[in-house]
Amino acid sequence: MRPGTTSLVAALAVVALPLVAVATSQLPHTLAQRAQASDRVALVEVLDRRTVIDGPERFHTETRLKVLDDVRNGGPAEVTLLQLGGTLGARTVHVPGDADFAVGEKALVFLHCREPLRCVLVSMGEGKQPVVDGNQVVVHDMFTGAYTRRPVAQVVAELRAVPPGLVRGPLAPPLPNAPVTPGARPTPPTRSTP
Repeated sequence: MRPGTTSLVAALAVVALPLVAVATSQLPHTLAQRAQASDRVALVEVLDRRTVIDGPERFHTETRLKVLDDVRNGGPAEVTLLQLGGTLGARTVHVPGDADFAVGEKALVFLHCREPLRCVLVSMGEGKQPVVDGNQVVVHDMFTGAYTRRPVAQVVAELRAVPPGLVRGPLAPPLPNAPVTPGARPTPPTRSTP
């Protein structure tokens, strides 16, 4: 390399790093888009939480949720939500951007379920919208960063009106005109490029 080329490459790398960070960050999206990406959307109550050891220095939290109302797609009356990290003794590991749950809390959750009884949140912390004061959902607008309280009934009606998305998993509805094989997972349609 010629003299000065190294500093130019270093300067370009410093300028490009924020672009890489943006590309790997979560893109803002609406509640409707979260619903379309979910296998299931439900109003739930947190029954209990426990941290499970996966191996040396690895653990996750299992949160048992009672489904109060299936907003989109149905399933079992209880599901277990899986999240990385948790609390073991005096040690707590929390994944930045992930949701936190408390026993007795109610929330609107957007779930991806690889198995009908075991799910993860769609969009990590944005996959949980807390229910407060009995009938208000605290909705986070990812575009503006604002939090607003909206009536549960209004949000539920809005989400039920959203057309189906290309969800995958055992709880996903069958695709139109697709042959249904018991136990088979649906395959999303291919998209042609012009």
